[in-house]
Amino acid sequence: MIWRDGIARTMLGSMLISSIGMGLYTLALGQTLFHLTGDAQAFAVIFALQGLGAVLVLPFSGPLVDALDSQRVYLACSALRSATVALIFTVSTLRIGNPVAVIGTAAVFLAVFDNVQRTAFFKFTAHRIDSTRAVAFNSMIGIAIQTGRLAGMAALGLVLLVGTPTQALLVDVAMSLVAAGVVSTLPRDTTASAGATQLPSLRGALGGMMADWRQLFRRHRSELVVFGMIAMCAGDFVFSYSLSTLVVPLVDAHYGAASWVVSALEATFGAGMITATFFTRFTVRQALLPGWVALQGLLAAALAFSGSPWLHFPAYFLAGYANLNTITWLLTSLQQHAAAGDKAKMASLRLLAIGIGTAALMPLLGAASRVSLTAAYLTAAATSVPFLVCAVWAALRFRPGTKPPAPAPAPALSRT
Repeated sequence: MIWRDGIARTMLGSMLISSIGMGLYTLALGQTLFHLTGDAQAFAVIFALQGLGAVLVLPFSGPLVDALDSQRVYLACSALRSATVALIFTVSTLRIGNPVAVIGTAAVFLAVFDNVQRTAFFKFTAHRIDSTRAVAFNSMIGIAIQTGRLAGMAALGLVLLVGTPTQALLVDVAMSLVAAGVVSTLPRDTTASAGATQLPSLRGALGGMMADWRQLFRRHRSELVVFGMIAMCAGDFVFSYSLSTLVVPLVDAHYGAASWVVSALEATFGAGMITATFFTRFTVRQALLPGWVALQGLLAAALAFSGSPWLHFPAYFLAGYANLNTITWLLTSLQQHAAAGDKAKMASLRLLAIGIGTAALMPLLGAASRVSLTAAYLTAAATSVPFLVCAVWAALRFRPGTKPPAPAPAPALSRT
C-alpha cells in the first residue's frame, strides 16, 4: 500500500501543501486580473507567459537536474517561488507600475522555478518510488493536487472575509516554504542522487548538455510515438488552463459574477479528478486514451452552447475525470520508459511540450474570449483535435520498453 512508503507519504504531503498555495494563487490572481481588465485575455496572457518561461528553461533543466541532487534543486525552487510570489504581492499592494506587465514578468520567472522543480520531482520520485507502486503513486499525485486546490479555494474564501485577493497571495508564499520544509526532512539517498555532481563540475554538465540531448533522441529515434505522447502532455494542461481561464467569464455571464460559483466550478473539476483516482485500475489504460481525450473536446463543445448550470457542473466534473486519466497514463508511461540517466530530461521534454503548447494556444483562447464565450469554448474544443490524433497514434503504436505494472487500486482518501 502506497501509504506504507515513507518517502511517498512525504512527497505527497509536500505536493498537497504546495497545491493549497498554488490553488489559492491561481484563483486569486484570476479574479484580480479579471476585475482590473474586464476580460479573460489578461489571464490567458499570464498562462502564455508562463509557457514562455517554461520554453526558456526546460532545454537546460533536464540535463542540469540529471547532473545535480534533485532534492536540493526541489528545495531551492520552493524558496525562489516564495520570493517571486512575495514580489507580486508587494508590487500589487504598492501599485508600482503597470500591474499586468509586472505580474506577467514575474509569471515568466515563476514558470522557470516551477518547471525546474517539477523536473526535480519527476527524477526524485522516479528513483525513489518502487516501480510496482508507480501508477498508484502518480494517481495519488492527482488527489494531492486537487485536494490541495480545493483547500486553497476554501482558504481564499476565508481570506476574502477579512482581506483582498492580493493579500491572499501571502498564503501561497507560506505554503511553498512549508512544503520545502517537509521535503527537507527526507534523508539524502545515493539512488535518488545517482549521477549528481557537485557545483564545481556544473560547467562540465553544461558543456555536455547537447551530448546528453543527442543521446536521448538517438535512443528514441525509432519510436517517434514517444514524442507524440510528449506532445499530448500539452493537451491535458492547455485544456485544464482553458477551463480555468473561462470559468470567471462563464460565471460573469450566467451567475451574476458570484465569486462562490467560480470556486464551486473549479472545485467540481477537482472533484472529478479526485473521483477518477479511485478507478485508475480500470481507466488508466493505453486503449482508453483516445476516448478520454475525445471526451474533453466534446465537453468543451457542449459548454459552448449551454447556459444551464445543469450542464456546467457535470461538464466540469467529467472534464476533471477524463483529464486525470490521461495525465496519469502519460506521466507513468514516460517516467518508466525513460532510461535511468534520462529521467529528468524526459520530464523536461514533457514540461517543454506543456510550455510550448501553452504559449502557442492560450493567446488564441484569449483572442476568442474577446469575441464571445461560445467562441472561446469552441476554440478549446478545436485545440483538442491534434492531441486526439496523437492519442490514437499512442494507443495503436506505443510499446513500453519496460512493461508498466498493472495499476494498483488507489487507496482511500482520508477524510480531513
